[in-house]
Amino acid sequence: MARTLTARLHQTDGPKGVRLFELFDHRFLRVRRTDGQSPLRDYAMDVAILAPAGHPLHSSEPRWLWAAGAAALALLATMAVLLGGLAHPLLLLPLAGLLLALCVVCVTRFQRSRRHLLVFTSRYAAVPLVELLINQPEQASYTAFIAALGADIENRERSRELTPADLRAGELRSLRKLLEQQIIDPDTYTAAKQHLLAAGG
Repeated sequence: MARTLTARLHQTDGPKGVRLFELFDHRFLRVRRTDGQSPLRDYAMDVAILAPAGHPLHSSEPRWLWAAGAAALALLATMAVLLGGLAHPLLLLPLAGLLLALCVVCVTRFQRSRRHLLVFTSRYAAVPLVELLINQPEQASYTAFIAALGADIENRERSRELTPADLRAGELRSLRKLLEQQIIDPDTYTAAKQHLLAAGG
């Protein structure tokens, strides 16, 4: 049976990455992420398992900051040797220039790795399932999609008159499918399963 696309958000993630979010029939959310031509993630879920509101998350790759700090320390040591007259400047000036360039590259990479995300988790187990880049590609498109997603989550719950037990059971089934697709890892699934079964007991 053909599904009707009801909302769509396309986001650019870095130089080649793409995040695509599509709502079908006001019921299913498909998430696709690619890095150039390679698919990184491609999965779908019933929106009823999502918590009704997302929460902001700011992430980055700290390894670039650590690398910049190490390069800066090495540069300071090199400058101390130069200023102390302990080595010939022609020997250490190229090294100092290289370390300075390395600092700049690492700080630039750190800035590019920063992500401002809006994360939607599963309703009861709070497993992160959807990560949207905040205000990408533009405020209007982003805001419209978030509003559509939020409305579909609430309407899906209301229209089916789902009880909390129904929602927990549906969430567990959906998380199992995501585990089979390797979207979530076994430890995450096990913890979520224990939480859902304990809440239902």
